[in-house]
Amino acid sequence: MGAPASLKWAEEEIAGFVELINLAGMYVTVPKVPGLGEYVDLVFTLPHTRRSFRVRASVVHTNATNNRRTGFGARFERPPLGFLEAIRGLVNH
Repeated sequence: MGAPASLKWAEEEIAGFVELINLAGMYVTVPKVPGLGEYVDLVFTLPHTRRSFRVRASVVHTNATNNRRTGFGARFERPPLGFLEAIRGLVNH
C-alpha cells in the first residue's frame, strides 16, 4: 500500500509510513516504536482517495529491530465511518 502518516501517543509525535492495511488493522514503520497495548492516533490518506483519515489503534505487536522495517502492528479502535469501505476499495484498485 504505502502511505505517509503522522502518529501521536503519550508524549510522542512522529512521522511513519503505513505499509500494510486490512479491515482489522495495519503495520506501520516508524523510527520509534510504541509499547504493546499503547493507543496510537494516526492521520493518513489511502492511495486511491484524497480523503484523509484519523484513526485510533492499539498496538498488538512490535518489531523494534534496527532494520528498515522497524514498526508495529495495530488493531483499529472504532474506525470512522467510511474508513472500512475505503480499505475495501483498495482491493479494486
